[in-house]
Amino acid sequence: MPGAEAAPPPPRGRSGCHPGARAGWIIFTGLRKGCAVEAGRRDAGRDAEGELEAERDYLLRGRRALAGMRAEAERTQGAGGDPFADKVTNEYLRVARLRRIVALAEGDGTAPLFFARLDYAHLDYAPPADTPTGLDAPAAAGVEGRRFYLGRRHVREAAGDDPLVVDWRADIARPFYRAHRGDPMGVLRRRRFGHDGAELTAFEDELLTRPAGDATPDGGAVVPSGGLLEREIERPRSGPMRDIVATIQPEQDEIVRAELSVSLCVQGAPGTGKTAVGLHRAAYLLFAHRERLARAGVLVVGPNRAFLGYIAAVLPALGEFTVRHSTLADLVDDITVGGADTVEAATLKGDARMATVLRRALHDGLRPPTGPVAVVTRAGRWTVGEEEFAGLFADAAAGLAARTFRYAIGRERLAGRLANAVRVRAEAGGHFPTDGAVRTLARSRAVRDAVEAAWPKADAAGLVRRLLTDAALLARAADGVLDADEQRLLLAAAPPGGARTARWSPADVFCIDEARDLIGGTGGFGHLIVDEAQDLSPLQCRALARRCADGSLTVLGDLAQGTTPWAATSWSAQLTHLGRPDAHLEVLTRGYRVPAEILGFAGRLLTHIAAELTAPTSARTARGALTLLPTPDVAATVTRPGRPRPGPQRLVRGRRRRRRHRHPRRRPARRGPGRRRAARR
Repeated sequence: MPGAEAAPPPPRGRSGCHPGARAGWIIFTGLRKGCAVEAGRRDAGRDAEGELEAERDYLLRGRRALAGMRAEAERTQGAGGDPFADKVTNEYLRVARLRRIVALAEGDGTAPLFFARLDYAHLDYAPPADTPTGLDAPAAAGVEGRRFYLGRRHVREAAGDDPLVVDWRADIARPFYRAHRGDPMGVLRRRRFGHDGAELTAFEDELLTRPAGDATPDGGAVVPSGGLLEREIERPRSGPMRDIVATIQPEQDEIVRAELSVSLCVQGAPGTGKTAVGLHRAAYLLFAHRERLARAGVLVVGPNRAFLGYIAAVLPALGEFTVRHSTLADLVDDITVGGADTVEAATLKGDARMATVLRRALHDGLRPPTGPVAVVTRAGRWTVGEEEFAGLFADAAAGLAARTFRYAIGRERLAGRLANAVRVRAEAGGHFPTDGAVRTLARSRAVRDAVEAAWPKADAAGLVRRLLTDAALLARAADGVLDADEQRLLLAAAPPGGARTARWSPADVFCIDEARDLIGGTGGFGHLIVDEAQDLSPLQCRALARRCADGSLTVLGDLAQGTTPWAATSWSAQLTHLGRPDAHLEVLTRGYRVPAEILGFAGRLLTHIAAELTAPTSARTARGALTLLPTPDVAATVTRPGRPRPGPQRLVRGRRRRRRHRHPRRRPARRGPGRRRAARR
């Protein structure tokens, strides 16, 4: 900011105003109770420390209101009525009540009830002619002159009262993340709060709109110091992932609040907040589309269970407990994995072409009818000729080929059409079977045998097993799709055992999942969030696409961080496999976790790994975070993955520290007088 001067904090326990501060900039209170700094002119003689006390009183008021809301939820009873007749309804209400009670809990008391305040401007203020007012924005309509506290949940004192705290996902909170001097969106002041555990310790103001008659030096608008925001970003990260509702940046908020119907792909370097943005998007969508997603559900897919454990606390902290977290393997956990493939075989089994091969193998079992079908009922004997039966079969097979329906549905349709043909003959003979009788007829022995001969029942595991062991079937199904060498590779990678006892490999599992969908379809979710999506094989992408066929996707990843042999090299191809070729690509290039020293050094590899990506930058620096050690022999210096390197040093947080023992395999087993002797052995 032109002309702005930093205001150093006063001694602990004192209040004061830095004499070099410029008038009209920000108000900031110290990080400890009793320590206050006012940088700039006091607003109408306001005592910053007194205002901090007022904010603390408001926090206590909010906590009392939250406790009242929880007590009210605990007193709420079910709908009443017959406990047996309304069993399902009562159980639903009971679960909903318990979830609300948990959502209204204040946790361990360390999370602040609110983290920010928005003061909307009055209509009579006079902004500069070249500054947009933003008051025509929908978020500002009807809120002129009002203030709103923003938190992780809605808090009110009594039903119908104005909220004491507004949920961060509400439209009224949008300007907190989006407003700026060029477009204040009707906001006069944006206030951030600092907390030490449960105690409110500081606040920081950013004036986005100047009242009438007010002027600032150099004609500039008021801008933030960013002290609290910077401190939150710089706060050490340890333990499970935390939510970032207080520090969401404008480009991140654009992604979080995108419409449910929009599928997004977020490309971001390490520390740019991809995962956090995806989780906050899930929370926002559940808030904005509660009724729809309550039925369809939201699924978060992570690379492994350790990762899911790391992110597990984020959504509950935001009051959302219904989101399912899963790994890819968990989606097909009913298939036992006991085998392993070579890299070449696993890559081929995960290739998108396998979907075509599997579909052809399934359709290979269809056999056109070779004779008439005779059906005997109490009313008489009816015969459907071979030609008519063949026509019914051809119609069903055409629908299957056009993917109008799945294999199992086609089988049922053929049985129903055959039974209806018998009904026509019965009606011509003066008999009029009911719809129920026709459905029974479709399940009769004669109809079932005829359908089984033409359209045999299929099993997904059995189909994959036959495909990988029957060279003739594989040759027919893979003709023009896989070459001879690839077919031999698949046959050599067949799992031992039968269809029920086979030791399937992880790649086999998704072939079976593909076959299951071809046969009977797959259930879906309203929204799917996929992290580390660059590591998915095409067949794994298809497995996820099936689980949100009627919903939308949020895809998170980094093409420069691929770790699998089949890792994606372009989002265009990966999104096509995920069934969303038209998804919007959003790129995050600003890092908030990795220091600039490390990110800049690692960025040198980007031109060799993914030259088309934009080099990331970092919002934070950490002196000493990176130490460069010149060496004439890199191979001798770098530790090989999975093997401890013998020697007296180890690498910790970018620096080398001396080992206290002489060899990594000879660590002292106990303390006491024998410790030195044990170390010398």
